[in-house]
Amino acid sequence: MTKTLATEKQAEAIKRRMREIRTELPYDVDNARHQVQQLTDWRYYVRRFPVLTLATTAAVAYALVPRRKDASSPGTHHVAAARHHRASPSDSPPVPKKSILGGLAGAIGAIAMRQATRFAASQLESAFLGRSSGGNRK
Repeated sequence: MTKTLATEKQAEAIKRRMREIRTELPYDVDNARHQVQQLTDWRYYVRRFPVLTLATTAAVAYALVPRRKDASSPGTHHVAAARHHRASPSDSPPVPKKSILGGLAGAIGAIAMRQATRFAASQLESAFLGRSSGGNRK
């Protein structure tokens, strides 16, 4: 293959571009790593989309809470009403016994929810105060 001035210029241009790519590659990898870390961090979404995050959290929480069992389902309304009229005040339903483990789990759950609420409130407060004070946070 004969070398001409055009092929030598093309070869030099390719070599120059390869050197540029090699020098830029570590920075591109660091930028990609930073973006992946940012996209997998839940705080990024709270800072970037606070209203959407709050609405999604509320919808998920609403879906997770079990529905209350209603004694007056469509087919048993008349039966329940008849029982109500016949029952005397002393025929109250038995109160379920509470176990120590159930009470402990309830207390731990309440404490965890309180702490999570405090944490979320402090994060929202710092996000809104940081944004309103003119600080550009990344």
